[in-house]
Amino acid sequence: MIEDGPGIRTNVFLKGCPLRCKWCSNPFGLSRKPQIAYNQRKCVLCGACVAACPENACTIEGGRVQTDREKCTACGACAEVCLTHARVLVGEEYTAEEVIQRVREDSAFYRRDGGGLTLSGGEVLMQPEAAEEILRVARASMIHTAIETSAYASWERLERLLPLCDLVFVDLKHIDPQAHLRLTGVPNKRILDNIRRLWTYAAEKGSPEVVLRLPVIYGLNDDDDTMKATARFIAGLPGTVAVNILPYHKLGITKYEMIDLPYPLDPDEDGDPARLTAYCDVIRRTAPGASCSVGGGEIDYCRVRAPNEEVLADHH
Repeated sequence: MIEDGPGIRTNVFLKGCPLRCKWCSNPFGLSRKPQIAYNQRKCVLCGACVAACPENACTIEGGRVQTDREKCTACGACAEVCLTHARVLVGEEYTAEEVIQRVREDSAFYRRDGGGLTLSGGEVLMQPEAAEEILRVARASMIHTAIETSAYASWERLERLLPLCDLVFVDLKHIDPQAHLRLTGVPNKRILDNIRRLWTYAAEKGSPEVVLRLPVIYGLNDDDDTMKATARFIAGLPGTVAVNILPYHKLGITKYEMIDLPYPLDPDEDGDPARLTAYCDVIRRTAPGASCSVGGGEIDYCRVRAPNEEVLADHH
């Protein structure tokens, strides 16, 4: 991966998330339990999975393999016999050392361009012990560490990971409490409080580097009032603030189909690129000390610093 931190990254996705964002692009991470995902486009209807399933959860109907999710135990037997990899097991248990061993296989790329490990999800803070152990082993191996989080957890859970992180990405889905609850299923007070505490922590400690991510979903959180209120919140954070605008995409739609979940948004709706530029303009006017980029691949990590370090604002 190249958009979840500096350099080439190895992303480790931890399953389980307390949010249900309507635009979620990784529904595989919502449940903590292993799941069987089925890609009909790869399926040749050979029937091997039907014969292999010990729970009789697989049947061929309507030109595809149907999975009875109530019967399925995600044992993986059907995935093991699927020659076209139309059926795959999503979610497996690893020790921290097993994870790092996989990460070390990419270490040649890290040395070349300063990449490293990024813990993502789901939500990293739903598995704080596992995340802490993985980050600790990674740091002991001199691997650059980053996490991506919604900050929807106790401050103590987030704080315990910060000394082990070189970089933290934190999302702000919506500044308005009612809209946040409607669009994600949870309130945002804890998130806003944790973002403030995160910036204060980083300003006082000089680490980690932090990036505030703002997903922009057309018609849901890109109106002028939301932009202005979010910019005022950013202006109130201590020190410098690196902001990354994330445009909406539809890459997760197929994943919803693969685990038999309905896609919550209109699949024909597209974002408005002009709103992304407008958002950056509002932030730069309201929070002159903030830098703003659009898209994960456009972050200038040479300009991202812990909030107590000076960084020139981009006014262009």
